[in-house]
Amino acid sequence: MDGRLVAVKKLSLDQSQQGESEFLAEVRMITSIQHKNLVRLIGCCSDGAQRLLVYEYMKNRSLDLILYGKNDHQFLNWETRFQIILGIARGLQYLHEDSHLRIVHRDIKASNILLDDKFQPKIGDFGLARFFPEDQVYLSTNFAGTLGYTAPEYAIRGELSEKADIYSFGVLAWKLYERSSVIDLVDPKMREDGFVEKDVLRAIHAAFLCLQPHANLRPPMSEIVAILTRKGEMIRTPMKPAFTDRRRRKDEKLSWDTISEAFPSPLKSDSPSLPQSSH
Repeated sequence: MDGRLVAVKKLSLDQSQQGESEFLAEVRMITSIQHKNLVRLIGCCSDGAQRLLVYEYMKNRSLDLILYGKNDHQFLNWETRFQIILGIARGLQYLHEDSHLRIVHRDIKASNILLDDKFQPKIGDFGLARFFPEDQVYLSTNFAGTLGYTAPEYAIRGELSEKADIYSFGVLAWKLYERSSVIDLVDPKMREDGFVEKDVLRAIHAAFLCLQPHANLRPPMSEIVAILTRKGEMIRTPMKPAFTDRRRRKDEKLSWDTISEAFPSPLKSDSPSLPQSSH
């Protein structure tokens, strides 16, 4: 190597050859795409039963270690949180719409979002990703992904499309507003950080659009990016998300309380339970 730091992902083959399939899938996928919000593969190695993937080194590691780590010194201010949300959205827009191949990641979650030295996000781990023809829904008989981030139509019926990634993005975007295990419309620390209220509202609106229980109600990522960058209007009013948690602090005073009923608070945690459809 040339002396630079790298990250190495090690895959070991098992009797079912699942490791080999995952290795080949990830190499094929990551070498066919390139975007500033996707982790870059530097090289790979196959030696006996070992398979190594060599990626660019990400100084701030993965998003989950910061959001749910024991140390509070790496609190992400509003500007950084929004930068992460927007970067993930742009990465997904590229995979779904702008790449020469339509790609569904299938495992968008905090631990698969890597952060560089400036906290720019990059989507990683393409071991479960699939190529899809335009406007095609794939019926999967084997569940893959992470419960808690999974779209209802995929978790329950095995229907997989880019809409599943969009739902997972909504879950992840919402998690950036959590404070410990309590769900509020806005993390109290962000109010101390001088955030722009209208931008927070746009981010929440975009997240809830992505959390719609029916796949055809979720907008494409290009529309989400437009909303986040103020190039798109917040015209749609989201339906009640597929799973909700209505708990809020009694002393919470928000200037947008008038719309809180249209945007019930979703997801509480990473607990491994299937999302429940609303009635």
